[in-house]
Amino acid sequence: MSDRILVTGGLGFIGSAFIRHMVRSGRRILNVDAHTYAADPRRLETIDSNGVDTHLLDVSDDAFLDVVKQEHPQIIVHVAAESHVTRSEQRPDAFYNSNVQGTRMVLEAAVGVEVDLMVHISTDEVYGPCHAAPFREEDKVLGEGRATSAYARTKALADDLALSYSDRLPLVVVRPTNCFGPYQHPEKAIPRWITRALGGGRLPVWGDGGQVRDWMFVEDAVTGIETVMERGTLGQSYNLAPGDGSRSNRQVAQEVARAARRSEDAVYLTDYDRPDHDRRYAVDASRIRELGWTTRVDFHQGIERTVDWYSRNTSWWTSLLSDAETLYSDAAVREE
Repeated sequence: MSDRILVTGGLGFIGSAFIRHMVRSGRRILNVDAHTYAADPRRLETIDSNGVDTHLLDVSDDAFLDVVKQEHPQIIVHVAAESHVTRSEQRPDAFYNSNVQGTRMVLEAAVGVEVDLMVHISTDEVYGPCHAAPFREEDKVLGEGRATSAYARTKALADDLALSYSDRLPLVVVRPTNCFGPYQHPEKAIPRWITRALGGGRLPVWGDGGQVRDWMFVEDAVTGIETVMERGTLGQSYNLAPGDGSRSNRQVAQEVARAARRSEDAVYLTDYDRPDHDRRYAVDASRIRELGWTTRVDFHQGIERTVDWYSRNTSWWTSLLSDAETLYSDAAVREE
């Protein structure tokens, strides 16, 4: 059995952050990534390449099973997923194939080689919108449940699928809230606002800007995953969220503007709003805090650090802007 951790989706935003953290902690990584538009090998350039062996293939391919059989990893951390809500509405079948069928393939591979641990990375969106107290882990409804977007529905199904294997596989599920930080594709809200602010543009916020989310710096997210990996109870799911990250979209955009040394007047509300735009997500992360995990970077510090990174790494993101902006109906709205 290999002592390496197999990470799926390790060229993506969260997967690469997890790999960077693990390699700096002395762990060896086997990375499997389909290298879609959202993947970028440059995310791993800052670490010792000898610590990471990357295979460019889809977890849905039979070749993935061959790699797992050959390497026989002790631990699999399944991060790979299609994750952009707007893209999911345009390509729901692709999201189902990646997020549900891909997860099934990873689970079967893990069973086949009898791994010591399987960690499935889910999302807080599996609970659907929150209208009262933050959701605890047991509040997840079976199936698609209250999940609204095509993305969230596929992740809700994948979450159930993973837990259904817990009788034959040592497994834990992690449900992180929205993450942000360096190397995030500018199709996502915070890097979209940051790159616009740095370029002198204005920051569009959909509708009335009152949608509320928990926001967590990505380095805190990966230490949370590590905590569950090392100390989590098998068969359990764990919400992963900061204690101070709940803010409206408008407040987040204003924080970005301030960090980029722009006036809050650079933030504006658009006539366009996503259909069925969930008003609030909220989860109770008491269970993981009982394992000793806590955030180290508060929201303000995280935004400052992220804006600083994007300002110093324009060559990484400028080529990604055109594709990112084609997704947005508000991109055609005149900014006035």
